[in-house]
Amino acid sequence: MVDDLAGPSRVADAKNWVRPGKAAWDWWSGSVAPSVAHAGHNDTTYKAYIDFAGRFGLPYMMIDKGWAWRPQGESVNLPNANITRNAVGVHIPELVRYARARHVKVWLWVNWLTLDKQMAQALPLYERLGIAGIKVDFIYRQDQEIVAFYHRLLSEAAKHHLMVDLHAAMVPRGLARTYPNFLTQEGVMGLEYNRWSTKVTSGYNVRTAYTRAIVGPMDYTPGGFRNVPPAQFQERSIGPMVMTTRAQQLALFVVYPSPFMMLADAPSAYEDAAHRPVPGADFLKLVPAAWDETRALGGTFGNSIIVARRKGSDWFVGVLTDEHPRHLAIPLSFLGEGRWRVDSWTDGTGYTAIDRREGAVRSRSGSLILDAHANGGAALRFRPVR
Repeated sequence: MVDDLAGPSRVADAKNWVRPGKAAWDWWSGSVAPSVAHAGHNDTTYKAYIDFAGRFGLPYMMIDKGWAWRPQGESVNLPNANITRNAVGVHIPELVRYARARHVKVWLWVNWLTLDKQMAQALPLYERLGIAGIKVDFIYRQDQEIVAFYHRLLSEAAKHHLMVDLHAAMVPRGLARTYPNFLTQEGVMGLEYNRWSTKVTSGYNVRTAYTRAIVGPMDYTPGGFRNVPPAQFQERSIGPMVMTTRAQQLALFVVYPSPFMMLADAPSAYEDAAHRPVPGADFLKLVPAAWDETRALGGTFGNSIIVARRKGSDWFVGVLTDEHPRHLAIPLSFLGEGRWRVDSWTDGTGYTAIDRREGAVRSRSGSLILDAHANGGAALRFRPVR
């Protein structure tokens, strides 16, 4: 309904350059990079994340706050930075070239107040450099002035072939239809709250699927791979924990919509020392960021939810449960006729464990039965057997 009531597209050539996709991201993990001597806001750290994006087949790398020049001693959160200049130790043109050689494109974080002042200089520069998009942060408003800023920003960004993620923003109002370069927005208490609070629980994740996620694209940033029971959870900004099983983190990539989907955790959380995917990370390599069809398959508000989304001929299913174990049935009638190969990533014996299975089903076989753990879930892929 939100999309249908929105104005039609004002970007005539969007199909030629707007590309949904997943991204590596340095901020949530605290720029964790064991292979880098002094990890942080510097080229070496960013290149480590770009290397990971290239290995994982991710089309994007989000370089978050800290890359731009700012007055000495000023916090990276304040608006007096110069987003047309690099901070010491950061060279965006070189990083863009480095990423391009690995088939990765770069997004940049900016403070909205800074961008508001420097938009006429920054956006043409980013286009010349080959930047794919910008994450505009610290908005925290939805008055008429800020909505006018949204329209001006999205229109100007489209002129320079830049995609946009509005962070710390209001919930969707249909602007993604009017400006297709507007891929996603926050408007949600996302995974970042695990760094400083105990608010993002499995029950919260289920409730959010029924409320915020049905309104429009949601920059929740799932993918926390330091999974612990709630009793063992500790708030920390370096290597944050999450209070769900790993299978639930995988399922969030299906249940929550976002054409620009960031993998929250550090490369070292998804790969071992030999760059082999850890349990569950293989699903993150193959799950799409944009979909052709969506079906609600089951669940009860606050307790569980089952969502199916189709990309091409393949169907993906995400299952979330709250703080209680659930015995669930996934109806298969949505698949249509024929035989289907099913790959599943379900809760294992511990919070970081994945029970990985393969099999075959027919839609006429009724339902798949799933025993999801407390704070758990499941991710499945169905492929037609030719």
